[in-house]
Amino acid sequence: MYYSNAILTKMASDKILARKLEDAISGVKDQATDQLGRLQGGATRIAWHLSCFTDNYQDVCSRLKTEDVRFFEGLHQLYKDRKIIYELIRVYVELILKNKTDQELNRIKRLLIKMGVNISTSYAQSQSLTMGITMAICLGSNVSIGMAKTLGKFSGWGMAGISTYGYIQKAADSAQRLKVMCPAYYYALYMRGLEMMYFLVESQFMKAHSFIVNLKSLEDIANAIASMVR
Repeated sequence: MYYSNAILTKMASDKILARKLEDAISGVKDQATDQLGRLQGGATRIAWHLSCFTDNYQDVCSRLKTEDVRFFEGLHQLYKDRKIIYELIRVYVELILKNKTDQELNRIKRLLIKMGVNISTSYAQSQSLTMGITMAICLGSNVSIGMAKTLGKFSGWGMAGISTYGYIQKAADSAQRLKVMCPAYYYALYMRGLEMMYFLVESQFMKAHSFIVNLKSLEDIANAIASMVR
């Protein structure tokens, strides 16, 4: 009996170690893939910038310059105001609750409570509910864990060289995807100079299928919010 327990314990320990090793290797692989992608994106963007010296690519050059400027404007907001992630989420919540009556907002709130989403407000007015939902999403596991990983990578890079252009290209690609998937949200961020910062939360929006769901009903809206919180 003793040896059986010892063997089982050893097998369990080996399994845990194997899992940790697998996770570590996976993490290194993901980091290497991410870095390679940034370098490739950076090299591509630099090549496009070099094309500005020829007359045939002035339209591309103009777009690149605009994206570069708006990226650094968004980056300035990120360092100036640490609530930029909150603002990115708030704009989305404000958009999906737009033009809803008090009765409809009450219905959404009740649905969220049934789904286990804790809304820290006793009012169902649009502004109050928007703030409560935004806080719930920001504190939820989907966004908080994802943002810890994203900002960890983002804060570690140097603001020079090919890596910088890699991040700008990643931000530009992300913004273009948003423009196609949800134009209203894209332009709402654009008006605030934040569309080039959307890449910071894109993976969380995609994981929650925030734009895939057709938000026609109040139930659809509540499900989309709940998915972002979890």
